[in-house]
Order: sequence, then structure tokens, then C-alpha cells
Amino acid sequence: MPISLGAQETIEWTTLGNDFAHTRSTPANQITPENFADLEVAWEWNGASFEAQSGRSTPSYINGRLYTVAGARRHVVAIDPTSGATIWSYREPDTGRWEYSMRADYGKGIGYANIDGRDVIYTISPGFFLTALDAETGRPLEGFGEPVPIDGFPETGVVDLLKDLGHPYDPYEGIPLERGYITASSPPIVVNDTIVVGNSAEQGYHQSRIENVPGDILGYDA
Repeated sequence: MPISLGAQETIEWTTLGNDFAHTRSTPANQITPENFADLEVAWEWNGASFEAQSGRSTPSYINGRLYTVAGARRHVVAIDPTSGATIWSYREPDTGRWEYSMRADYGKGIGYANIDGRDVIYTISPGFFLTALDAETGRPLEGFGEPVPIDGFPETGVVDLLKDLGHPYDPYEGIPLERGYITASSPPIVVNDTIVVGNSAEQGYHQSRIENVPGDILGYDA
């Protein structure tokens, strides 16, 4: 590599598009057209243990760590950027909702905020749950969300997003498919301590019914 990791100025990448304008631009300038051909692979991270089959996620670089999602279950992973070693990972428990999700393995990244001096990682799963994790430990955030009535879910740190859409649903199976379908592949974004949650309908939204679940934008206290 033309410049050592230790010699580089610290420039973070905290959202999917690096900023709220989604510019995907950075002032980092260590890699240039002149030295690009001289770059060498420092390490590779293998997502096979998370059953990752694609690489759609853009990792975030925050306070000396990389954070990303991997696999159909959308495992959240913290990675050491100097070695490629996995620091911690989090996997959401089984639900029928993720098993039939049309956005499984389409996770694009994580959301982030610093709340009262603590770094917090936010993720939206294929089953349409919002989870807040302590960035240091990977544990669900104490005092966030409310209990989910499904075996295996943590008592704190999770919000069932379907609950706030106003449609009849089963916590494990989700909204009946004959009524419509909603999930998400993009991460949330945190603006002024508000977690903004978008969503996705069927891929490309092939119009197969007169009505569908509205794509309401949701906001939560970070």
C-alpha cells in the first residue's frame, strides 16, 4: 500500500452515502489515479459464516471500526479495519417474516448516532424490525424500544416497525400477504436525534393488487 494506515488522517464514513445529502464523496485523498495501480490487498473479510452471497452493503467507518451487514439474515458485524478480524456480530432471532422477505440478502448498511456520548448502531432487518446496538459491544441497547412477543428476542433494543403501520398483523408471521407487503433494504438515518425509517415494497413494486400497505415513513426517538 502506498501509505500506511497509521499515517492517514482519520476520515469517517458514518452513513450509507457518507452524509445526509448522500453524496458518496469523501475528502480523503491518499488514493489517486497516480498510485492506484500500486495498491495491494491488505486483508479480506470472509462473510461465508454469515451465509453472505452478495456484497450490497457499504461499510461505515466510525471511531476506528468498520460496521456492516451480511447475509440474508442481515447480521450486523463490527470489523477491525487494520486486520479484518470480526470484533462482534449480532443476529436477529428467527421469524416467518424474514424467511419470506423479498429483501433478504439486500441489506445496504447500518445507521449511526452518538447518543449521550455512546456510539449506537441502528439496523433494519428483512423482517422489518429496528434494532439499536451498542457499537462497542454489539449488545441491544438498554432502554430502547420495547419487548417483542417472540421467543429469542431481547427484552430491550428492538422496535417492531409493523406495529406502527396500523394494519392487522401477527408478530411472528407479519402482515398477511393478501393484504400487502412491506420491508426495507436500506438502513435508517439519524437526523437531530430522530431515527428516520424508510421502506420497500415488492421488488420494483409489480402492481398485483388494487391496494397495498402504504409506504409510510416512520420516525423514532434515538
